[in-house]
Amino acid sequence: MQNKEIEILDFDDENNTHKKVSNKNKKRLIKEKRKLYKGEKAFLIISILFIIGCFLFYGYRTYHYYHITHDVVKNITLKDKLTALNNIAYQNDGLYEKTGYFYYKGHDVNNYVYYSGRLFRIIDIKNGIRMVEDETETNLVWTFDSNYNNSHIHAWLNDYLKTLKDYDNYLEKFEWCNEAIDLENYKCTTIVSDYVGLLSTNDYLQAGGKGSYLNNETYFWTLNQDHDGNVFYINNEGNINNISSKEDHHFSYGIRPVITLKDSVSLVSGEGTADDPYVIEYLGNALLKDNSIGSYVQYNGDSYRILNIDDKGISLIYDGVLEVEKTYNDVYKYLNSEFIKKYNKDELVKNTYYVNEYSYSNKYIRTNKTEKESYITIPSIGDLFLNENNGYWLNDCGDSSLGLYYTLDENNMFFSDLTSNKHLIRPIIKVNNDTVVSRGNGTKVDPLIVGEEVSNNVEKDQELALAS
Repeated sequence: MQNKEIEILDFDDENNTHKKVSNKNKKRLIKEKRKLYKGEKAFLIISILFIIGCFLFYGYRTYHYYHITHDVVKNITLKDKLTALNNIAYQNDGLYEKTGYFYYKGHDVNNYVYYSGRLFRIIDIKNGIRMVEDETETNLVWTFDSNYNNSHIHAWLNDYLKTLKDYDNYLEKFEWCNEAIDLENYKCTTIVSDYVGLLSTNDYLQAGGKGSYLNNETYFWTLNQDHDGNVFYINNEGNINNISSKEDHHFSYGIRPVITLKDSVSLVSGEGTADDPYVIEYLGNALLKDNSIGSYVQYNGDSYRILNIDDKGISLIYDGVLEVEKTYNDVYKYLNSEFIKKYNKDELVKNTYYVNEYSYSNKYIRTNKTEKESYITIPSIGDLFLNENNGYWLNDCGDSSLGLYYTLDENNMFFSDLTSNKHLIRPIIKVNNDTVVSRGNGTKVDPLIVGEEVSNNVEKDQELALAS
């Protein structure tokens, strides 16, 4: 079959018409037209790859957040998982049962639960699942009155409850002992019903005492007192002691809150280990303000924890201490003139802080406070997560006339020192409420990523898409 010749037309600018092209000019014209479309073709390819990159990035985010909010272990409550027959121990470390009452005993037990940005250890299971924070949250003096209801600890725990996300959906009240007890013959008739409390000496001994998972090698208060009005606490060697005061000096020890989960709480994921704890809520919301207080955050490459959320922004406390020592009078100058340079100031909000004298007779909520404002501040007595580190300055002064301000010593107890001496610094920053999370679920191993990386992630994904 004879090939039909394709007619090619060119445009005549003078006559505003098309004209037939001779055979001899066809090859030249086709070549010229190919050159004309080469740039457009490259632009078209780049545009398509860019659109694909955006689709992949935002498609992944949609799938990620749908996955974490819908992928539930179906029809399994945490209690059902824990009390399954194959989980019951008859010797060594593990979960023991006494006629429907379950309790953990020993050191090597997989009883970790991640809830509201904090890691807990399950104590026992009966009317609810009772659990204690794995580490101490903060530390305070008990006060003059050994009665738990009248202590600074009780007041602090009531405020702590408000930092737990949706606590009324997850928690129920428990009956706590509030009278003098004997260690060897624990009996209690006076009780207080509350959402949050402390470990009892009986809880500690039942778990195995200093050889149990409850011994975290720190000082922390128990709920109980002896008949002489001395409050029992656990020391850093795991022993029960009752030296809560000496003459006119009252000691500050750590606080490990105890809460009780409802029997109906569902298991979302996890195997109960430290690296893979039981998870009972959905993690990793797209806006930072919608995540739990306590969640770990990576902001511009630095590790923080959410300390507080209010109408003005989200306060983040540094997860560690800066490797720099300053006198107290140089701390705020350094933070707000040097340290702040690593951040975009437009993303930060000024934080209110208070300076006041603190002594064992003061409540942790101080009156006649001196209010100040700064972009970057430091912690105060009574703040959450205070005991994660030590050796750093606090806002509170022991005696302003003598120039004494508080730090935390190696045992996480308050120690007042001269402002002319040097100590470490632990910054607190505050970011805008519209801060977006690019990825992460808020745990220590998978923190919420915010800051410069959020905007860079889109560019990086687009570059990867173009490169492929």
